[in-house]
Amino acid sequence: MPYVIFAQSNVSFGTPYLEVQAPYKTYFKKGNEILAIKADGKHVVVQKFSSIDLNLTASKEYNDFPKGYKIEYATTIHGSFYVFYSLADKKNKSIQLFSREIDFEQGTFSSDSKQIISSSGQLADHSHFGFHMSYDHSKLLVHYGLSVSKDNGRVIAVHVFNPALETVWKNQFKSSFTAERSEDLDYAVDNDGNVYFLTEVWKNKQDSSTAQINLSIIKPTTTEPTTRSVAVDKKMIHKIGLFESPDHYVLCAGFYKKNINTSIAGGLFVLKADATGRLYDEIMIDISSSIIHQYTGTVVADKEGHLTLKEVVLEQDGSLTLIGENAYLEQKRYYTPKGLAANAYFIHYDDILITKLDSSGKLSWMKKLPKQQVGRSEEGIGQMSYSYIPNEKNYYLVFLDNATNKTLSQDEAPVNYINGNVGLLTAYEVNKENGAVNKITIINTEDNQTIDVSSFSTNKIISIDASNFVVEFLKKQKEEVLMKATIAQ
Repeated sequence: MPYVIFAQSNVSFGTPYLEVQAPYKTYFKKGNEILAIKADGKHVVVQKFSSIDLNLTASKEYNDFPKGYKIEYATTIHGSFYVFYSLADKKNKSIQLFSREIDFEQGTFSSDSKQIISSSGQLADHSHFGFHMSYDHSKLLVHYGLSVSKDNGRVIAVHVFNPALETVWKNQFKSSFTAERSEDLDYAVDNDGNVYFLTEVWKNKQDSSTAQINLSIIKPTTTEPTTRSVAVDKKMIHKIGLFESPDHYVLCAGFYKKNINTSIAGGLFVLKADATGRLYDEIMIDISSSIIHQYTGTVVADKEGHLTLKEVVLEQDGSLTLIGENAYLEQKRYYTPKGLAANAYFIHYDDILITKLDSSGKLSWMKKLPKQQVGRSEEGIGQMSYSYIPNEKNYYLVFLDNATNKTLSQDEAPVNYINGNVGLLTAYEVNKENGAVNKITIINTEDNQTIDVSSFSTNKIISIDASNFVVEFLKKQKEEVLMKATIAQ
């Protein structure tokens, strides 16, 4: 028998409008209106829509962004809306970051760009501008790494801003580890403006058993970070991240291995970290064997080796919900028609693990939600992974699925959804109190010929309220259209 109850979502469409071909698209919502920013490297288009009838109400194109700009981030801070973009001057070895405010009501940029960071040097390999908001949205952290030629070293730069994007404090410090022996894992900023960051360090990068996780904290009043080693009851940490909280601490949370000889995540953990570097109130929850083997059929369960924690939801009653996804890069060896060896790379986004802890840290329930998606790495995430939508009674996880997976038993493994194909837009509805799961069919794109789903992306989903979300699709390759889906009754 199916393990869930199935429901059909109600959908409606607006009037189609001309497509804006742009690789970068982001969306904001305010009241009964939606605002979209679409950039192609030369032009930036600001569009406004009604979230009631889904129609385009205004559109304005801007051609005054500097040559070579790159949009890094877009967000809302205390009711104001901003786009951030960078400029790199390789000749003079300098990088700059600019902000540009958006007038939501008018659907325009309200002012010229404002330079908020100017730094000499070049970004270190694999580094980029990172953005993190404190829980109360009173502090914005921007961080990046600068390369240092000697010993392959690097400098870490952090800038903390207030809601008016005025600098609260900034600092640069040299990492004590070379880029070859360490990797920055995650950053966070608390309500007081203290910056936290995690680093993984190896004695031998070829041997994962030599890895050590360090937590560093740098305060506005200090010049060098305080660093502590992170350990979880003698377990080997598998994946770890930082998550802001409403109190004077951040959460270190992730997955651990039960022993060093396995690649499978055997459980999850949560730690509190304060600005002194103290780690306390440790919570550890094993993943049961039944959940590890669920939806694997006769295949040996090993996908838990790629679990990454993506959301930590803090409820008003003090309970926590942790949402993780199996995501990994696969390499396949093949030979060209001329007999030359080559590698192909594929990104996988598979099962979701959602865990509820009560206010005392005890396990309330844990659910594994079957999902299997794959696509070539050069295509990016595209239509894969999921979008999390909050609700007072339920958690909603929206994703594109292979239509074959509409009904699965607990003994069946899901069939792969291939990035770029038509599919079933689906939502898992998980009850906050008891973990009961409903699987909601939103729309079958293969049956609905008005939509070309090749342009679907989870970052095009805009949550309207507790019951509805809107997503932008491409129609007939020349027009775009908004679709509204009702997922909660």
